[in-house]
Formats: sequence, structure tokens, C-alpha cells
Amino acid sequence: MGHYKKLLRWISSQEHLFFIFALLFVVPNFVLFFTEPLPVVVGIASIILPLAFWMGLLLLARKPGIVVWCLLPKVILDGGQLVLLYMFGQSVIAVDMFLNLTSSDVSEASELLGNLILIIGCVFFCYTLPTLYLAFRSIRLKEKLSSSFRKKWARISLGTFITGIILCLLSPLQDYRFSVKDDIFPVNALYNLYFAINKAEKNANYMQTSADFTFNATKPDRAKGQREIYLLVVGETSRAMEWSLYGYDRETTPCMEKLDGLVHFTDVVTQSNNTHKSVPIILSAASAEDYSVLYNEKSIVTAFKEAGFRTVVIANQKLTTSMIGAFYREADTFIDMSKFKTGSYLTSLYDGAILPYLQEELNKSDDNLFIVLHTYGSHFNYHERYPKEFSVYKPDKVEGIRASHKKVLRNAYDNSIRYTDYVLGEIVNMLSETKACASMIYLSDHGEDIFDDSRNRYLHASPIPTYYQLHIPLLVWFSSEYQEEYPEKYRITRNHQTMPVSTNSVFHTMLDIANVYTPVADSTLALSNPAFTVRDRMYLGDHDDPIPFWEVGLKKFDFEMMDKWRIAYGKD
Repeated sequence: MGHYKKLLRWISSQEHLFFIFALLFVVPNFVLFFTEPLPVVVGIASIILPLAFWMGLLLLARKPGIVVWCLLPKVILDGGQLVLLYMFGQSVIAVDMFLNLTSSDVSEASELLGNLILIIGCVFFCYTLPTLYLAFRSIRLKEKLSSSFRKKWARISLGTFITGIILCLLSPLQDYRFSVKDDIFPVNALYNLYFAINKAEKNANYMQTSADFTFNATKPDRAKGQREIYLLVVGETSRAMEWSLYGYDRETTPCMEKLDGLVHFTDVVTQSNNTHKSVPIILSAASAEDYSVLYNEKSIVTAFKEAGFRTVVIANQKLTTSMIGAFYREADTFIDMSKFKTGSYLTSLYDGAILPYLQEELNKSDDNLFIVLHTYGSHFNYHERYPKEFSVYKPDKVEGIRASHKKVLRNAYDNSIRYTDYVLGEIVNMLSETKACASMIYLSDHGEDIFDDSRNRYLHASPIPTYYQLHIPLLVWFSSEYQEEYPEKYRITRNHQTMPVSTNSVFHTMLDIANVYTPVADSTLALSNPAFTVRDRMYLGDHDDPIPFWEVGLKKFDFEMMDKWRIAYGKD
């Protein structure tokens, strides 16, 4: 009881509350000091600069609680930053995090937030709510900050701010270039928000900025007396290490392992661990090296349409406002499976629901076809991505995202991979029955962390990726009719299957396999072309800048995993 009274007296002083608010406002900065790879002087400056600024701001009112309530968005931003640090262990709120708010549907957001309710609750009750309560108490108190106190601490805050600037100026001595928009929270988070808004505007204007673009695509070489069908399957959240086709010890891909004419590429990394950036790279000539062409050029769907193909897109993901939806609407037929969902908005159709619509399109005419299937794959919640009969590894009912549930999470995830394998097997069977000259490419947009090492990382789209998020499966299947018609392309593709590849090769490979010619295509990126050239692989940074694959922040665990794969495939 005595301690409670002392605490009550402490928080009944405006001067004490002033110090409490100043310290609460730099809690994220203090945590980031330990998580970010900054030189010591910059790390210290990243704390004392905002501390000095917030102290000066709190002194604008005689009751600092008034300033705190005026800065409510800042308090909310702090809470979001602390949740992010819990999820991924480092980095400020990224551009992609803001964009995911508009490119994710309600069910995706609910699935994730529902499993983070504990940490969100902890941040709210331990940080956000106490801050706002103390601000309310400050406003209710009759006492006010004295003029002498305000003048004294205004001088101290100014001196602290100048000290922080001096420390920033010393950063070149540690071979570091200091930047306010990159190194100081919340300036960096607000800059990322500005960048995200600007990027969302570019996405919204795509139809206008690309209106006059043409691929000038042609198809001079056609299969003799045969129909041609080329199909691209865009997978979701599937990592190569969980496929038995790639050496995983569980039988997760029995159908793919029995397929004739299948080529699986063993060293493939995505150029982004975020769907809204990765998939547009797959569907267009954009890449991490030149991402800006995304807004001025059309997608692979239009290239095939110009070359005389009937184009079809069937998507089992809600595409909302992303560029992906704009690309898909270029097709002659666009089937949005999210419109056919029944029951709770929190659940999605299994990917097998695509198959009847695919069969209908294959039977509709004898036209040459280009088809894109966008699946929901292994997106969390994993156990909701497959029917009961594919519940092979049990228990698989995931109760939440926690390291203690790793075994159950992996069981459910592996079941989802097995179901993906089944769906791909059914697609191949449908293509085979057409007796057409056909080929299918499957790849995932990115991988996933599932508490794989001592970092306890999970999910994807983290500002700093891991190899588990980057290493993905890439398969190319050729029908027997295609192998007879174009044996050289099949042979060349097989010869390249152990080469280091990035997802920006898919656009060029699909066109090359179909013998569609356009000045936009680059034969040195096509895996089926003898001109294919191994090049340095790049990753698309948060500000859409290309980052060499080896510099994206990979840690020793990631390099250990890469070494494991090299040894497994005889590349050590």
C-alpha cells in the first residue's frame, strides 16, 4: 500500500510526468539501438536526437499530457513498431508493411492479427494504454510546469540536440553515411509511409501510364498441326526445402516426383519476399535491377495476347488494389475465385476449386491458350489450405504462432505442400489429355520462416529476409508433344537446372518456351535459351532499389542453409 501511494505521488507531479513522457517516446529508439546494425555514435544519436526533440515539444504546454494527446498518431505508431520488432527482431516499419495494409484482404489480416493478439495486447496494455492514461492524468492535474522548469529544460534539450548532431557528423569516421530518413525513428517510418503513398499512387495510375505500350509480339514458329497451351502457375509461400522433390525427408511431392518431362531448378531465389512486389516481377519484364518499367509496360498476359493466344487468368487470391490485379485484368477471361467464396470471410477456397474452371477453359475452344493460375498455396493459416483427406502429418491444427507450436505448424505446412503437389498433378493431367504441345511453369512468389533456427523468425515479408524466405521451388513441365516438337528447348532447359536463377527469369523463359518474340524479351534470362547467362542476383529493397543478394542482411544461419543445398546438389 505504501509503494502504491509513493507511485501515486510520483505521477501526480507534472515535472515527473514530463520525464516519463520523454522516456516513453524513445522506447522504440532504445530497442532499435540494440537491433539495428548502426555504428555506436549513430546509435547513440538515434536516441538523444529524438529525446531532445520530444522534450522540447513537451515543453510547449504547461501540462505535457496535452502534447501527448495531440501526438496520439505517434503513440499508435510506436505501438506498431514494437509489435513489428517482436515479429521480425529488427528494422523500422517498412514501405512494404504499409502497402500490405492495402494489398491484403480482410481474411488474411484477420488470420495474422488473430494469432498476434497476445503481443498486440501486451503492447497496448504495457505501453499505449499507460501512456494515454498518464497523459489524461496530466491534463486533470491542477499543477502546471513552472516557467523556470520549462526554460531550464528547453536549454538542456537544445544542448542535447546539438550533441546529437555532432555525433551524426562524426559518423564518417566509422565509415558510415548518416541519414535522418533512414536512421532516426519515427522519421524513417514516416518517410516509408510517404514512399508507400507515392507508390500506391503509381499503382493506381498504371492503366494510364502503360496505355500506349505495345510488345510488338509475334509468333512466327508454330507447332505443326497442333494446338499450343502454355500455363503459368503462381504459387504462394512455398519454400523449396519442404519439397521431397528437393530432398526433403517427408514425402510431400509424390506426384511431381513421378512426372516425365519435369525439370526442377535447384538454386532459385525470389527477388522479393513480398507478394505485391514479387508477383509483378514474375509477370512482367520488371526486375529488382529495373523495377520502374513496371508502371510503363504491360504484363506477359498482353504479350501472349498480341501473339495470337487466347488468354485466361484464374486467381484464388483477392487481389484488391495491387498491380497484380491490374495485370490480370488484361486477359481475355479473368476469373476471380474470391467472388465465389461461401461461408465465413475468414476462410478461402482450396486451390483445387480452380480445376473445374481450368477444364472448362481448356474445352471451350481449340484456340492456342496462355493461362495464369494464381493459387493460395501455403499462406498462413496453413491448416486451412487443404481438405481433410490431405491431413497426412498430424497434429496439424495450429493454435497460434509460437515457437512451442513449431511441430504442429510444420505438419500443417507440409500438408499444404502435399496438396499443392496434388493440384499441380491434376493440372498436368488436364494438359496431357488435350494432346497439345504444352508446357507448365510453377514457382512460388517467396518462401516462409517457421521457427527454423535460434532467431525464432516466422512468416514472410520481413524487412530483412532470410534464406528460408528467399529459396523457392521452380518447375518446368513439358508434354511429350512439346518434347517431340521442340527437343532442343527441352534439352537446354534440363542443362540449366542447377544454375543460379532469380524470379525475373520467368517472364523471359515463358515467352521463349512458347516461341513468342518481342524486343522486350531478353534471351540471356530465358532458361530454355542457349544464350542464358548466369549473372549476379539482386533483391528488391524496401525503397525499390536493387540490393546484391549477398548484401540483403543474410546471417550465418542463412549461409549454413545455402551450403547445405550446394552439398546436396553436388555444387560444393
